[in-house]
Amino acid sequence: MKDPKVDQLLELGLPASTTNKSSNSNKKWKRLSLVLLAALSLSHLAVKHIAQLEPTRRWITNCHPIHKETSGVSWKPCTQNTNYSCASLDVPKDYFNASAGSAFIAMLKVPATVPPSRRLGTIFLNPGGPAGSGVDFALRFGPSFTKLLDGRYDLLGFDPRGVGATRPRVECFEDELEWEIFKVGTVLEKGIDIPPDPTTPQAHLHLLNQHHQLLSLQQAAYAKCAESMGSELPYMGTPTVVRDIVEMSRVLEGEETPINFFGGSYGTILGAYLVNMFPSKMGRVLVDGVASSPQWANQHTYTWLKDWLVNTEDAFQWFLRDCSKAGPQACALAKATEENPKDIQGRLEKYLDDLYENPVAVPNGARPGILNSGGARAILYLSTNLPTLWPAIASLFSSALSGNPTPLYNFLIPSLPLHSPASTVSRIQTDLSRVAVSCLDSPPFENAKDGGVEDVVKGMLAALGTSPHFGGSIGMLEPDGGCQFWPASGKGPERYTGPWNATLPHPMLIVSNTADPITPLASGRELNELMGNSSRLVIQNSPGHCSLGSVSSCTQKRYREYFLEGKLPEDGEVCEVDQGYFPGFNADEEERWMGMDAEARGRWEIGQQVKKAWDEWVVGEMGRGRRFL
Repeated sequence: MKDPKVDQLLELGLPASTTNKSSNSNKKWKRLSLVLLAALSLSHLAVKHIAQLEPTRRWITNCHPIHKETSGVSWKPCTQNTNYSCASLDVPKDYFNASAGSAFIAMLKVPATVPPSRRLGTIFLNPGGPAGSGVDFALRFGPSFTKLLDGRYDLLGFDPRGVGATRPRVECFEDELEWEIFKVGTVLEKGIDIPPDPTTPQAHLHLLNQHHQLLSLQQAAYAKCAESMGSELPYMGTPTVVRDIVEMSRVLEGEETPINFFGGSYGTILGAYLVNMFPSKMGRVLVDGVASSPQWANQHTYTWLKDWLVNTEDAFQWFLRDCSKAGPQACALAKATEENPKDIQGRLEKYLDDLYENPVAVPNGARPGILNSGGARAILYLSTNLPTLWPAIASLFSSALSGNPTPLYNFLIPSLPLHSPASTVSRIQTDLSRVAVSCLDSPPFENAKDGGVEDVVKGMLAALGTSPHFGGSIGMLEPDGGCQFWPASGKGPERYTGPWNATLPHPMLIVSNTADPITPLASGRELNELMGNSSRLVIQNSPGHCSLGSVSSCTQKRYREYFLEGKLPEDGEVCEVDQGYFPGFNADEEERWMGMDAEARGRWEIGQQVKKAWDEWVVGEMGRGRRFL
């Protein structure tokens, strides 16, 4: 698979890699030669002055932050879309130690389309992850977000530390192929098999054995990270990315210009850090699909899921109900229109339990192998995050239940580019870029025995208590954990642990779904309560991860009014969606459409474009080896 960033790196003058690989390494799967990119050397400008800390913030650091003096940014037309501009910004690798050198932040700007006198500023974008590419996100969302906001903002997508075209990037293995080969046939690729009754002694032993393998694989992978780029890893944490946003804003907009920000999923954590670390600098901030920042910063990763999955079963039941209403013509899992959803659920449960006892051979898959229950269950969980995939995933499972597991297996197991030219194989290893952030942000381990297999299994069983169908199936999609092995854990320049209740010049807008399977409504309510009068909450009554995966003219209106007018909705307002997730309008949708005025129908059409861009971006991330956001 060709690395989509290579042309852009040449264009920006960035080195293709700043990691230190051993020149005499004899890796079995190393390509004969990788393309050497001739890159311009970006000068390291002298540190000019000290930026003062925000008052009353609590930092784990003993230094004052620095920033580089710069004469500006050299924008060039982007290779992917010449109407957009691409550049990189030279920033301190460590804002508290100038001798650490530079990092280079890749940026893509979607320009405002209005005259300068009507331009409202720049919105910095983060799509989630951590390890989602903001450059790719801006590229995908540029047209629809520009239309939604009447072209009155520049949209600035950037790749955070360790990600995409930003340098240094997390590259623990030689390339993506070597990373995928490392995972072949393991729980990293196939997922954890969950017994029909996980409470029995035999089931517990099997779970322990699988998690022993998981921790050993994490230990081995993270040792590769230490070997390949250990000295670079301390600079990937969320507080450092916050400082990058402040520095980008200073250079692009000026010292006194308020910072506008949009973040989805992990981007809501980045947003919560941003508004609480630098509250006086904030302009309009909207976060969508909220994760708990206090939990992220103060609890070990293996404890998170029991709280993250509180709405997961709600999303699954929504899928079953909609499948039943759609009937077999639109949902292949249904045997009759208005079939009892529990009957559909029962067939799926039986199939997954049968796979646990007897994995199915798939000799004609893209890569011959077996379909196991852990992998199949992970795909079913994925459907709760992306309702747009409901028809397709229903078809995959229907085929598998009918005796043809190959399509379902091929959706799960990627083919390996064993015969591809070396220059077309990506070096991006997104799951490891994610770990570089989550293990720096979460607390370091004080006791070497903590975080062992018993602790991890205990955390998984607690998650199963919250979501019986999917509590053990999240690791392929949210690959956190093993932070006791991460070489940079506890070694970052700073950790931010709160407080989370800053007073902002203008309240932020929080958007959460009622049935978000990974960032629950409770987390949106938590942030809204912590921020007090400095936030408002909009609740979208929908399944899926983030509001962008559904079409709601109501939610689109709140986005527009907030960014264009600074208008805040009534706190806790509930927005309904305008269409379902299986093909065709139902009676309620038809009635809702007929009742819309021209303005609402216009928002509905923009919502369609936003949803399409979101779906394409997520699928694109999955295609780069990222199972989910």
